[in-house]
Amino acid sequence: MSTYGSRLKQERLRLKLTQELFADAGGVGRYAQGCYERDLSMPRADYLAAITLIGVDVLYIITGRRTTHRQQPFDSLSKGSMTEH
Repeated sequence: MSTYGSRLKQERLRLKLTQELFADAGGVGRYAQGCYERDLSMPRADYLAAITLIGVDVLYIITGRRTTHRQQPFDSLSKGSMTEH
C-alpha cells in the first residue's frame, strides 16, 4: 500500500520538479520536503493548498484516489449560476 509520502513524491516526479523547487512552491525547505516524502512528518494544510497552485493532485496525496475532474476557476463561472443570499 502506498503512503502519503510516496504519493507526494510521485506527484513531484510527475511534474518533473526537484525537491528544492517543489519545496519552494509549498513554502518549505528541501529538508522538510524530504521528510514528507519519507513519511517522517506530515505536511500542513497551507503547504497542501500552496502545491495545488502548481498542479498537484492533493486529493491523490491524501486519499490515494486521483481527481477525475478539474474544478473551474471561480472567475469562469457564469453569473447566472450563482444566487445571492
